[in-house]
Amino acid sequence: MLKRRLTRLLALMVLTIPTLAACGGDATPTTAPAAATATTATGAEATATTAPVAEATATTADATAEATTEPAATDGNILRVHQVAYPDVFDPQKSSYSAEIVLLSQNYEGLTRLNDKLETVPGAAEKWEANADGTVFTFTLRPDLKYSDGSPLTSKAFAYSIQRTCDPVTAGEYQSILFDITGCADFAGTTITDTAKYDAAKAALGVSTPDDSTIVISTVQAAPYLPTIAGLWVMYPAKQELIEKGGENWWKDPAAQVGNGPFQFSRIAEDQQIDFVRNENYWNKAKLDGISMIYIDDSSVALEAYRTGQLDIFAPDPSQIPAVQSDADLGPLYISYPGANTTGLQFNTTTEPFNDLKVREAFAYAIDRDTYCEVIRNGDCLPTLTWIPQGIPGYDATEDRFAFDPEKAKAALAESSYGSAEKLPEITMAYSSNDTANQARHEFLANTFREVLGVEVKLLPLPSKDLTAAKKDNSTYPQLSLGGWIQDYPDAQNWLSVFWNSNATFAQRQGYGNPAVDEFLTKADTSTDDATRLEAYTAAQKLIVGDLPTAMMYNRVNKYVINPRVSGFSKTAADDQFPGQWTSYSIEIK
Repeated sequence: MLKRRLTRLLALMVLTIPTLAACGGDATPTTAPAAATATTATGAEATATTAPVAEATATTADATAEATTEPAATDGNILRVHQVAYPDVFDPQKSSYSAEIVLLSQNYEGLTRLNDKLETVPGAAEKWEANADGTVFTFTLRPDLKYSDGSPLTSKAFAYSIQRTCDPVTAGEYQSILFDITGCADFAGTTITDTAKYDAAKAALGVSTPDDSTIVISTVQAAPYLPTIAGLWVMYPAKQELIEKGGENWWKDPAAQVGNGPFQFSRIAEDQQIDFVRNENYWNKAKLDGISMIYIDDSSVALEAYRTGQLDIFAPDPSQIPAVQSDADLGPLYISYPGANTTGLQFNTTTEPFNDLKVREAFAYAIDRDTYCEVIRNGDCLPTLTWIPQGIPGYDATEDRFAFDPEKAKAALAESSYGSAEKLPEITMAYSSNDTANQARHEFLANTFREVLGVEVKLLPLPSKDLTAAKKDNSTYPQLSLGGWIQDYPDAQNWLSVFWNSNATFAQRQGYGNPAVDEFLTKADTSTDDATRLEAYTAAQKLIVGDLPTAMMYNRVNKYVINPRVSGFSKTAADDQFPGQWTSYSIEIK
């Protein structure tokens, strides 16, 4: 009890001055969109934009004169959304972070999509059916589908998106999510230098297009979740000819991002603003004239931009929540609701000292999750000890390992191969430097490790883009960092197999793999019996939590201030960048 009181006092001491001095947006790297996450794979990270919106708008206009397919709409029903993290890449077959995916999901649509209840419903495909053993899926496109430029959209475009994701040349970050498709893993494992094997693997991919309206996808095993995966960005039908013409950075040109979603890229100004106009050829025409994503990483600047009418949706930093809730004008407009996400202390398990499980246990026991959520983040998160959040199939209510316990933390360190804090090598914890409030959160953790374990953790501030890039490869993955996963779809398979299977990109980044976990996941993934699936997923999750590639910490809540002129938006746990991001076609402005 004394330790808890001391830690809470320390938390208050750490936060009081920095929070009052400067407020900033959350910069926890979380994979995926949400719909992951996933990292998580994404999550909102701060960017280097700190200029006021008025200045940013002027800069945007100048910087994008040549990169604009048509003038961005400035009048009418334009939804102006606050964004914290400018994305690293928004190529449909390469993206993995939520700040990237929110853009792609406005510009494109997969064969399926999620509705406001997070159910898988028809998207570009009007229907689909599976064979008796769940290994062949036939999708039928809606009639007369078109891209935003009026050109026809056929099944071949979706086949190309699958091929491009599996292609080792693309090496997409979400490539492994399609490894259930026949031949995808084999194709991904080839090299372009071995032309014969490359061409043979490409030809053997389990995707065919009998006609322009039909695409047939075969899987190596039963995959009841395949129709939901068909709605993810990895299957967004970006145009092959425009990708090949534009080269490696084709996606930076809005003229090349011709899509089939409710909106169309019209202007891209790096680090400043990205504009969309309504796609008049979308089968379910949007009610808005357009959307503007406005990037402001300093939350105090963003709040002022909202107050002066330059934003319609503002995402407050946790440090701002008490003031926002008590504000006579802002309080009634503030909404919050649970999100389908998990954040934890991520270890690079291939680097010293975190290749030692006992060291990871020591750090996990040393985290005061209650204080972190209640005090450090002003109640914008819920402490957790497990990976899948409450309310999602697969949540483990019995998990109680690694709760805050200073004595167990010290004992674990003593039992490690190092034996004591003095014998540990230098330890660094990376975080996004764009947000001043984010520094205080990491100072709290560093102070906790010093207080409980006697370990000095050096903070390593990095620009958010650099941190995102570093976390995409095990050789550069930080020793310590905060990060996690945002749900792609509400199934334990998405939370466990997609992230923690040994062949998954995200597990490999942290150097994690466990054959026993893989065995349980394979059993769960291939079973069509719900009880069998859940039992196997539960067993896998127990092993993962015990292996501690990540010390689970908290589930964030979604929180926004919304202009009362905005209506028609849904609120789902899958939202991560703005409410209604998956059904934005229904949003209106009065």
